[in-house]
Amino acid sequence: MLKHLVLILALCGFTYNSSAEEMSLEDTIAEVNDSVVSIVADNAEKQALGAGFIVSGDGYVVTNAHVVGNSDKITVITTEDEQYSASLVGTDVKTDIALLKVDNPLHFQPVDFADSDLVRTGNSVFAIGNPFGLGNSVSLGIISAKERDIEKGPYDNFIQTDASINQGNSGGPLFNTDGEVVGMNTAIFSIDGNNMGVGFATPSNIVQWVVDELKKSGKIERGWIGIGVQKVRVENAEQKNNLVVTSMSEDSPAAKAGIKAGDILLKAGNMELDNPRVFSLRVSQTEPKTELPITVLRDGEQIELKVTVARIPEEKTVKAEKTEKGEPESSYRHKFGTEIEALDMTVSYDEKNQEVVIDSVGEQSEAAAKGIREGDKFKTLNGHKIFGIEDLSVKIKEASVKGQVILQFVSEDGFDTITLNLKDSR
Repeated sequence: MLKHLVLILALCGFTYNSSAEEMSLEDTIAEVNDSVVSIVADNAEKQALGAGFIVSGDGYVVTNAHVVGNSDKITVITTEDEQYSASLVGTDVKTDIALLKVDNPLHFQPVDFADSDLVRTGNSVFAIGNPFGLGNSVSLGIISAKERDIEKGPYDNFIQTDASINQGNSGGPLFNTDGEVVGMNTAIFSIDGNNMGVGFATPSNIVQWVVDELKKSGKIERGWIGIGVQKVRVENAEQKNNLVVTSMSEDSPAAKAGIKAGDILLKAGNMELDNPRVFSLRVSQTEPKTELPITVLRDGEQIELKVTVARIPEEKTVKAEKTEKGEPESSYRHKFGTEIEALDMTVSYDEKNQEVVIDSVGEQSEAAAKGIREGDKFKTLNGHKIFGIEDLSVKIKEASVKGQVILQFVSEDGFDTITLNLKDSR
C-alpha cells in the first residue's frame, strides 16, 4: 500500500488543553493565521508552492525541505501580502525540514509549540496552508493515529490526521485547539495525488529540535551508539515492551561499552523502549559525547553499562578517490561498511544518494549467479527502502524467519528484482 504514498506534504496536530482559558475556534484561528506564510521556490526549470510558519520574530521561518529543493530563489509571502526574499539556513533531508531566514521582517508573529509527545488520538486539530496556491486556508479534523511509519525516512514518527491536506499545504503547521503547533504538514496517502483524508505531520518536538540544530551551525549533528533493535516482550519486565539488540556495528560505542547482540534493553537513560523507530530517533537527538546509562538483560542477569554517544557515521565522509583514469569518483563513499554473510557480499552505504552499494560479491554465490555485480545498488529489500547498514542488517534478520529476501537493485542495465535464499550466518 505504501507504494501509493504521494509525498505532497502537509499536516500535523496538537492537543487540547482544557485548563487553558477557552477561546472560540474562530478567535484561535484569527490569532494564529498571520503566523502562517506562503512559500514560493523558483529555479530555472520550475516553481514550487508550499507553506511555512514563523518560528521567531527576527525572521526565521520553517518549511519542508522538499518545498525549497534546489531553488535559486525563495520568497516568503505573509497574509498582508508582504513579500520577502529568504535565504536558506539549512536543511535536514532525513526529516524533510528546512529553515529559512528573512532579513528585517516588519510584522513577524511567531507560533507557540506544544509538546507533541502529549497529543492523543482523537484530539481536535486544524491545519493552515497554501493549497493549490490559493493562500492561507484552514481545514479541521482530529488526530487519527500517532507514531506512523510511512517509509519516508529513518526516523519516521508521523502524526496522522484527517484534516484536509492538499498540494501546497506542505510545510504548513498543524495546530491544536489552543492554537499551538503540534506538527508540520508533510505528506498524504493518496492514489491519485488528491486528498483522501489521510495526512501525516512531523511532530512539533522533532521540528523544534531540527530548527535549534540548524540555527547553531546550518547542519544536523546526530548521536549514534551503533545498534539495531527490534521489539520484544519479556515476562520479567512487568509485561512492558522492551527492545532486543539484533545487530551491532564493529567498534561502535555500544560494542565498546560491552553490549552484545541478543541483549534485551531494560533502560536507556530516560528513553521509552516500546518502539524501535522512536528509540533510534531519541538516540539521534542525543548530543555526541553524552554518557548514556543502559541496563540490559543477558542470560537472566541485569547488567549496568554506560555508552558514550558518538557522532553518527553516515555524516562522516571520505574524500573521493581517483579512478584509474585519474578522475575523482562522482559520489562519496562513507567510512563504514560491512560484510553481509547471509547474502555472501560486502556492502557500504552512500549517504549522499541514500543507497546501499555492493562492494564485492562471492564468485560462487547465488547473488552472483543471479546477476548482482560490484557497483550495483540496492533500492529495496522485501519492498522496503533501506536507510543504512544497520537498517539492512535488521531487515535481513527479520526476513530470516522465511529464509529468503526479495531485492530490488539497479545496475548499468537498469532496475531488476530477484529473490535470494539467506545463508545461515549464525
